[in-house]
Amino acid sequence: MRSSRATAVAGAGPDALRRLAESARRRHRTAVATGIALVVVVTATATASGGDPSGGTHAPRFSDYPAGTAYRGTPAAPDFKRNPAADPFAAELREGVRRGPNFAGYLRVVEWSCGASCRRWMIVNTKTGRIHDSPEPAFSLEYQLNSLLLLVNTVGRFTAADPPAGVPIAKYYVWRNDRLQLIDTRAPRQPRSGSR
Repeated sequence: MRSSRATAVAGAGPDALRRLAESARRRHRTAVATGIALVVVVTATATASGGDPSGGTHAPRFSDYPAGTAYRGTPAAPDFKRNPAADPFAAELREGVRRGPNFAGYLRVVEWSCGASCRRWMIVNTKTGRIHDSPEPAFSLEYQLNSLLLLVNTVGRFTAADPPAGVPIAKYYVWRNDRLQLIDTRAPRQPRSGSR
């Protein structure tokens, strides 16, 4: 009985079958090499971004991202010339900055309400007055003066089965190179059936 490949190339001689087999082996080696390269890239990306490449449950912690010494000088006034979009929030920003830094050693996170269960926020550099826009509104924020980590508690939709209002998610940002960099996003784990 002939194999399906031999049947597919009926009348092919032994040389043609060897070439066909060698071609199949090359495609297999290429697919394996591509798969290995993909695993290496994903692992390197997860490690470089502060993620847990082993797929563990370690969420970023404030202590994982220490800030330098806290700024003790007089806070600079917010600079609205560099960020005119912040002007409607001038009163909140001026009042917040007067209290000094509360994040990353020298920054001030200024928060205000944008409705029920909604917080708008911006970051002001207390040394220079530069105003940085927030990436999104939040239900709540978590940050510390001695850490570069900022946690935004918000909502999102991942599947069509999620409720229209979304599901709670935590987004972890780190202050790097004069901006916030998203390093992790986590949804709460679903409780196991029978757990309390």
